[in-house]
Amino acid sequence: MTVESALRLTVLACAIHLCLTYGAYFLLMISGLYENARRQREHGSVDYETMAQSRFAPGVSIVLAAYNEAATIVPSIESLLALNYPIFEVVVVNDGSKDETLKVLDDAFGLTPVDRSTRTSIPSESIRAFYESPSDSRLVVVDKENGGKADALNAGLNAARYPYICGVDADTVFAQNALLRAMRVCIGDPQTVIGVTSYIEAAADPQTVMATPPGQRPISTRPLLVAFQTLDYLRAFFNNRIAWSRNDFMLCAIGAFQIWRRDIVEEHGGWSRAFTCEDIELTFRLHESLLRQGRPYKIICLPDPVGATEGPDTVRKLVAQRERWQRVTLETFWAFRGMCFNPRYGKVGKLGMPFYLLSEILAPVFEVATIAAVTLGIVLGLIQWELLLWTTIFIALVNGIFNAGAIFAVDRQAREYTITGLLALFVLAPLELIVYRPVMTWARLKGTIRFFRGDKGWHKFDRNAPIGGTAG
Repeated sequence: MTVESALRLTVLACAIHLCLTYGAYFLLMISGLYENARRQREHGSVDYETMAQSRFAPGVSIVLAAYNEAATIVPSIESLLALNYPIFEVVVVNDGSKDETLKVLDDAFGLTPVDRSTRTSIPSESIRAFYESPSDSRLVVVDKENGGKADALNAGLNAARYPYICGVDADTVFAQNALLRAMRVCIGDPQTVIGVTSYIEAAADPQTVMATPPGQRPISTRPLLVAFQTLDYLRAFFNNRIAWSRNDFMLCAIGAFQIWRRDIVEEHGGWSRAFTCEDIELTFRLHESLLRQGRPYKIICLPDPVGATEGPDTVRKLVAQRERWQRVTLETFWAFRGMCFNPRYGKVGKLGMPFYLLSEILAPVFEVATIAAVTLGIVLGLIQWELLLWTTIFIALVNGIFNAGAIFAVDRQAREYTITGLLALFVLAPLELIVYRPVMTWARLKGTIRFFRGDKGWHKFDRNAPIGGTAG
């Protein structure tokens, strides 16, 4: 086979993969838009005021796992304590932090050591002490030896008092109605709904963003890299996860906001320490177990904006985050590969797992193959420049359509951004291919390589420096 023939076959294979992937994304976008409209109508019919005052609403234990989070943890906890929900507690687990996380908590909330009984049904590293805040009895701090995020969540699960567990991240600031909006589906169907997640916004400074009223949030004040992450999050939630939820194969309840029925999590042994990240693995494990047993259940993603999380403000930080996400996707997919194309696992096996295989597992291979084929074609003088130009424009426009669908969905759902902010997102949408996508390709390739090397490190990066002005 000649080099030219090999290049033609490579380009053909990449084109087929692209068409299949874009076809799947298009179907998901249409399904997601329909589900978003349905949830919006549902949201409008809920009496949140009555729900917020009900003594019969199920209690929620919010578990925040913290390791070296002194820079961001206080605003996150303050936003949690300000939630408008009748019965909840905030269990902060200091996972052996080496910075001043515990001191910062003590300074902010005046912690007092207490004796507290706790379950031991889920193993975790040893507990050093329990603390409570005299100013707010809903706040409990668990100080323990370091064991990783999954272990910290398990310690919080053991200490939790209420029937629902909400796992959150320390770099996330929450909207006041976050729990009300998410728990409405649990209250409506407590037997079937076992898990809920919802839309989280990416921001360089979550505290400033959440202090800006919806409808007044510009995009122009964000670093360009974070603005592209805003698009990425919009597409991931409104085009993908909302559609997964509608079609019963919601595959990842995100770590920044994941609500579970506590009995289900305890029954399945809590969060696993064997994986790099805990959120996607637990979601897959529950799907596998409950489908295998034939038990009815639902894991739901809602389009309701519930908070803002910190988006990395440098390429180095972003690559570190996304290569870790790629590694855990590969780890989890490989661990549960027996579900893929297996009709026993319903839509998860027949639709969800194949979609992950196409769009997440194989995508870096084809992206790198495309770059290599184009580069080699240029070197050998085999490139048809006009065809390459029009192909690039076409792909950029299709990406722009997917982004536009997500922008339309979030604006219809929440009216979060100013008109100029929405226009800025529309301008950025087709530019994503040449500005943002190469960074994602490198991150996913790096994550794939590290997966095959057996790397399971967290590779934690520094938090963003505080920024001035009004974020949006």
